[in-house]
Amino acid sequence: METLGIQLDLIRWTHSFMPERQVQLVLDGRTGEPSQVDTGIPQGSPVAPILFVTYLSGIFDEVETAVPGIRGLSFVDDISWWAEGNDDGEVASKLLEAATVAIEWAARSGVAFDHRKTEAALFHKGRSASKARVAVDGRNIRFNKKATRWLGVWLDSQLTLKEHHTVRMKSGRKAMMWLRRLTGQMGLSPANCRKVMTACVQSVAMFGAELWWKGDLVQSTIGWANELQWLVNQEARMTTGCFRTTNLGVLSMESSLRAATAQLENRQRLFGLRLLSLPEGDQTQEVVGAHTEIGRWLKNALAHGGQTERAVLLEKPETLDAELLREEEAEVKAEAEKT
Repeated sequence: METLGIQLDLIRWTHSFMPERQVQLVLDGRTGEPSQVDTGIPQGSPVAPILFVTYLSGIFDEVETAVPGIRGLSFVDDISWWAEGNDDGEVASKLLEAATVAIEWAARSGVAFDHRKTEAALFHKGRSASKARVAVDGRNIRFNKKATRWLGVWLDSQLTLKEHHTVRMKSGRKAMMWLRRLTGQMGLSPANCRKVMTACVQSVAMFGAELWWKGDLVQSTIGWANELQWLVNQEARMTTGCFRTTNLGVLSMESSLRAATAQLENRQRLFGLRLLSLPEGDQTQEVVGAHTEIGRWLKNALAHGGQTERAVLLEKPETLDAELLREEEAEVKAEAEKT
């Protein structure tokens, strides 16, 4: 903590927080004798994740200094190493050096890695699978032939995110089927049903969509947007209880569900704004406006922040939602007066 420049008051507080800890086992109503705990961090404490990340921060400087060209990526206890090379053999060699240094640091620092969960992914333009391997603690790790999951995003070897979209759509349709019973005649009101569909179906199906959406003029992603629009149409029918022959424009207005393309544009704009709002100097900010595909998409999304023609029909969904609530309240009052 001193190396990271943390204030002495916080260091002293941490020193008083960690020692003299005890644990007890409770089994079938019987409480065991207390035992001293000298390792690890207190489970369930809000400060535990912060202390854990602080403790692991040393591994990144250690590995990046020892192996030129290696960069560390992490999220709490998920650690990965990124290397670039001219071929898969060069990349595998760098990853091997990084793994060796990381294991040595862990042995000195009292940290243990679960090598059974270790994976290797190779991103390249070629279609053929790599035969290179990375030796980690006596185990040969092959580069994944299929997509690799990292923080909820499925990354295929060519970074098309096709597998990710397929997985998220499948999860969204599954969630919608589970919620179908809530939308029956004796189920939730349309307003509450819309909230459930937005929170449980759309959030699942569109997770990570800001990474693959390229706009409504690119044919490669329009097909995926149409699949999402089909899902939105199904949600609208469940929310309103309308027939399948109901006009889609009327259905969208009555359900207050925004069109898929409008939601995709909005998600990408918010994603770009989140990147720009990061602390000054953060390398992630360089993604917006970079000379890459996603950089151009984000720059274009932020530059065209107005309404699109396909979103005009769904203008001001909050107002529509309020109208549904007022209608529902009026119906409840009318029934109360009759009784």
